[in-house]
Amino acid sequence: MKYYAPTSVKAYFELQSKLDSSSAVVLAGGTDLMPRFERDLPLPDHLIDLKKLSELSSIVVSDEQIEIGALATIQGLHDHSIIQDEFVAIYEAAHEFAGAQIRHRGTIGGNICNASPAGDLLPPLYAFGAVLTLAGPSGKRQLPIHEFILGPGKTVLMDSELLVSITLERKQLQSQFQKVGLRQSMAISVVSLAFVWGENMQNLTIAIGAAAPTVVTLDSINPARLSNQIDLIDIAIAPIDDIRATAKYRIRVIKNLILEFLRQH
Repeated sequence: MKYYAPTSVKAYFELQSKLDSSSAVVLAGGTDLMPRFERDLPLPDHLIDLKKLSELSSIVVSDEQIEIGALATIQGLHDHSIIQDEFVAIYEAAHEFAGAQIRHRGTIGGNICNASPAGDLLPPLYAFGAVLTLAGPSGKRQLPIHEFILGPGKTVLMDSELLVSITLERKQLQSQFQKVGLRQSMAISVVSLAFVWGENMQNLTIAIGAAAPTVVTLDSINPARLSNQIDLIDIAIAPIDDIRATAKYRIRVIKNLILEFLRQH
């Protein structure tokens, strides 16, 4: 296996053009990839470490939006004052994210591109309507996160493309994140939910993780009606039985969390 560490996005694309994409693997934080290698996943011919692409690590704030570099760490999100004040669900998801060592290493881009239905950051990113910027040799394109992730481990990212940033509009929304795992810390989600809403509970959006092949989003909900129509959630989600929980348990927990949220608000 050959190791590479390009120092700019331009250098990354120049390197990619010379390699067989089917034999090259990209390394961001490595918190998911390295354990796979330890579990006998075949090593790639080429490993491209992105950590030296410092231009993708910044968090840039303007009056209208916040642009998060794909290599920003989970801890960096957790500690950012704008995330704490205006995107509380993302802050809370980052706070619940594994342990301190992993938070300092893992990246938001890696959590997105891993495309796990149980990814902690995904429900709040869906609920806030995150827009992703992808870069390739021919230029950039943008698309909402729900169009990027197709299923477990599957995205629309082309072999020659790189996720470079995540943009969130600063709409002064309130939000909350909830996660249920099998233990108090370092746990993969059994279910997770992000709630995002405007003034007086207007335009409530609920994003549900670990309940379908991708995050399920319930948009522009009328909270007064939802409590009487809670069983309609069965139609929207498609949880599975696995080693962490049964589908029946997941459905019950999701309904209970939503009902409790509505009682509190």
